[in-house]
Amino acid sequence: PRAAPVGSDSPVPPPSGVPETAGEVSGLALVPVEDGAGRRIWNGLMAREHPRGAAFHAGCQVRYLVGSDHGWLGALGFSAPALRLKARDAWIGWDGEARAANLRLVTCLSRFLVRPDVRCANLASKVLGMAVRRLAGDFEARYGVRPLLCETFVEEPEHDGASFAAAGWVRAGLTAGRGRFAAPGEATSPKAVWLRPLAPDWRAGLGAPEPEAPRGPEPLACGDGLDRACWAENEFGGAPLGDRRLSARLVRSAAVMADDPGAPFTAAAQGDRAEVAGWQRLVDRPAESEVTVENILAPHRERTLRRMAGRGTVLMVQDGTDLNFATHPECDGLGIIGKSGKASSGTLGLHMHSTLAVGTDGVPLGVPRIEFDAPDGKADRSRPEEERKSARWLRGLRDISEAASPLAGVRTVCVMDREADFLRLFEERERLGNVDILVRAKVDRSLGEGLPKLFGSVRESPVRGRAEIGVGPLSARRAAAGQKARKGRKARKAEAELRWLACDLPPPAKKKGCRDRAPIRLTAVHVRETEEPADGSERLEWLLLTSLEVDGSGDAERILEWYALRWRIEDWHRILKSGCRAEHLKLRSAERIERAVAVRAVIAWRLAAMVMMGRETPELPAGVLFSDIEIMALADFAEDRRLPPPDDLGRAFVLMAVLGGYLGRSGGPPPGQTVIWRGYASLAVMARTYGRLVRM
Repeated sequence: PRAAPVGSDSPVPPPSGVPETAGEVSGLALVPVEDGAGRRIWNGLMAREHPRGAAFHAGCQVRYLVGSDHGWLGALGFSAPALRLKARDAWIGWDGEARAANLRLVTCLSRFLVRPDVRCANLASKVLGMAVRRLAGDFEARYGVRPLLCETFVEEPEHDGASFAAAGWVRAGLTAGRGRFAAPGEATSPKAVWLRPLAPDWRAGLGAPEPEAPRGPEPLACGDGLDRACWAENEFGGAPLGDRRLSARLVRSAAVMADDPGAPFTAAAQGDRAEVAGWQRLVDRPAESEVTVENILAPHRERTLRRMAGRGTVLMVQDGTDLNFATHPECDGLGIIGKSGKASSGTLGLHMHSTLAVGTDGVPLGVPRIEFDAPDGKADRSRPEEERKSARWLRGLRDISEAASPLAGVRTVCVMDREADFLRLFEERERLGNVDILVRAKVDRSLGEGLPKLFGSVRESPVRGRAEIGVGPLSARRAAAGQKARKGRKARKAEAELRWLACDLPPPAKKKGCRDRAPIRLTAVHVRETEEPADGSERLEWLLLTSLEVDGSGDAERILEWYALRWRIEDWHRILKSGCRAEHLKLRSAERIERAVAVRAVIAWRLAAMVMMGRETPELPAGVLFSDIEIMALADFAEDRRLPPPDDLGRAFVLMAVLGGYLGRSGGPPPGQTVIWRGYASLAVMARTYGRLVRM
């Protein structure tokens, strides 16, 4: 038995007045623990507030307290690495001899605490970034050795490692389940191994061989290469369109459209006849040409997979939307997307079914797949299975499985709404095996003879947890053609009950060849608001079906949070239709419209990513998303309006929103999509003007 580390006799006072985002924390700093008083505070925080408590750690140690003008916000501690760690050694490329010679150059983040009562967005990733930048120097000053690599361990699924991914760490795999402090023969839960190089030449310093070939896409941070100067080349450059000149034209045309996403191409090009003619030649290629939606999106898809690599979990949100071209009846190849009555000939348009990759932090990572079809208005029952609406979801799921194959260590979860609740999709997921699903239930299925149906079984199960869910505002809507009337609601915090139940979905009894199939094992997660809302709006209730394991209320709450991120695709649809005005394209055929929409879809994704990165990672440098000319223009605008300069991404983002009409009232909501796409168009005009002045 060993004595516990010496801590303070009384609890460390809680911080006060901590703002909601890390960029607003006053006096944030890492304070090295170098004396007895600091050690007592550090040990006291760990003993009382860290889930695993305080413990003695081996080897060379460096500890920090996270200080601020608001009080102590947390603490970090680095100590000796694991002697043997299969996932780490394989990731580095070590054999036993190389490990023995160079293990002293590795350190371990053995404790990381953000105090439980601190609710500050992005604080964890910012503190991790601060620690990584100074750790090697502090370690060398104390011990005369400069570490080249840091490791740490994350308990999944309690934590998904999003803060580590945002700070540049890479998930290398899982431990074997033998804890450092476990008794001989005692097994512990495997943990995810995350690694962070501390120097550019870390591989040579650790005696590791250069990898012969990459095992998967090279990880790419979400904001890398998205500034105005190079984003179009990165996302469209080298598209396999059959001619390098067409690929170059695609890049140029995308850059022109992005500068004024809501304008017709002729207006965005400012009357440049060569630009307009080049764009028209690109979209007017023959049907048998290689200018297809898939080829247009190919470079963007590759970049999306790179943004997914290195993340613990990625949500692949599938959904469909109709593009209305009722005012463009002369366009060839459109279908019937809806009818307002029996006598109606139908509304002309196209259906677009897409997959949007979203990180668990809510930041959209890309649009790896889009497919279009022109519905003919006939019932699904008269069609072959591969032509039915349900086949869109199956094709999307197979594509997600294909995309996930080279992404070692990344868990992909396909998130879908109620239209995807059909048994064939669940069977396909079991066949594929490498993708999880999360679907909102629509069908109240039988669970077997003599058993209650699915909805009743879950609702009658005991309450196993409670959660507070943010419900956004909703504007009222009158009944219109193809749309029901809808009541408005105010934003609120909903107190809800949580239930979950593992269930086996039997095969359909009446369908031939299905009786001998094994039932499909899924977990139903049910959330229901405890009381009727005061404004008379509908009570919140979801029933979700998932292949993910649910072992406690933490898992259930995480599944609810992931499903709530499905609305990111709705935000993207809104930007595509309203911000990029995809339904206002004046082209002569559906084929040409599809090509143009594919380009605008990537532009809309970039705007959506800018919105979320401005909210979620405001501490990043403004240069992540803005060019030097744009930052110069924003700085002059800020000086003119007596606003804070664009010193980081968050401030640059707000200034761009102000250009779009954002008022920034105290206590008001953060900038939304509308003011962002308006502001971006205004900023593009300013940047072009500044660019001309600089050249002069």
